[in-house]
Amino acid sequence: MEVVKKEAGAAHLGWVRYYRVPTLCWFSSSEGFLKFQCAAGTTLAVLLIFGIAPAPCLFLLWLIYLSLSTVSDPFLDFQWDVLLLETGLLAIFFAPLQWLPRHPAREAPPSRIALWLLRWLLFKLMFRSGCVKLTSGDPTWQNLTALNFHFETQPLPTWIGWHVHHFPAWVHKSDAALMFVIEIGIPFLIFLPRRPRQLACLSLVALQLFIMFTGNYCFFNLLTMVLCLTLLDDAALQKCLPARWCGCPAAEPSSALTPMRLVRFLVMVPLAAIVLMTSAVQFSEIFDRQNGCRRKCSWRADGWSRCVRSMAMGCFAG
Repeated sequence: MEVVKKEAGAAHLGWVRYYRVPTLCWFSSSEGFLKFQCAAGTTLAVLLIFGIAPAPCLFLLWLIYLSLSTVSDPFLDFQWDVLLLETGLLAIFFAPLQWLPRHPAREAPPSRIALWLLRWLLFKLMFRSGCVKLTSGDPTWQNLTALNFHFETQPLPTWIGWHVHHFPAWVHKSDAALMFVIEIGIPFLIFLPRRPRQLACLSLVALQLFIMFTGNYCFFNLLTMVLCLTLLDDAALQKCLPARWCGCPAAEPSSALTPMRLVRFLVMVPLAAIVLMTSAVQFSEIFDRQNGCRRKCSWRADGWSRCVRSMAMGCFAG
């Protein structure tokens, strides 16, 4: 970090330095300050679990993780770290606007824009994960033989993965074909009514469980399954929750435009525009292999791009 500070000073970047390298370590890069950020993150996470000031806690958690991931390459620059940053950013606006915990049934409805941005993130993640394999030029994906090698070459395979590796070749081909159906076809159900969305949720969760049981991708699978929960409405979730959690009648949606709702709406509209524009660039990368690498490198021009550039990282990422 000291080298970065010297280079920023020599280049006379001024305030631009905080845009290029968004981290709290500009204040201090000592080991003690790094530990302080970790301790603060742990404390905020506990407060969030108990429903205390969820939106402010999520903002500070997102800021701390962005700070740490910016200065912790290559340890916090995996696909799941980028996905966590983008999910965390959207979760700030999805969280209830409250300071103290309430019964879930009495909370105000979440932002519809934030809800659909989270669903769009899930669609983008899964669809790109499938497309990037087919457009990679790797013949093993195109002829459905990649799983013959995947389980013995993936990071930290589990003991279940060892047994799956020894399945017959026709099973691996069938699994690869089913994976492409789930990653490329199923995500379109996200934009349909509740029944198809429930089917999409079940299919995507099943895929993530299979990945989790056969390999080790840190918290990627758990985070993806959390995104899948946005496809379920209250009626579907209540069937899976204890009756005492659902005994209180749901709050009636209020049409009153409070100051906090107005501020959230004014922030969500430009954020949605940014997300959609960056998504268009990301999708263009998939089908333009010649210039795709150059565009991907341009994403690293500044640290803020981590927040909206979730990478394709699905089952058996290639």
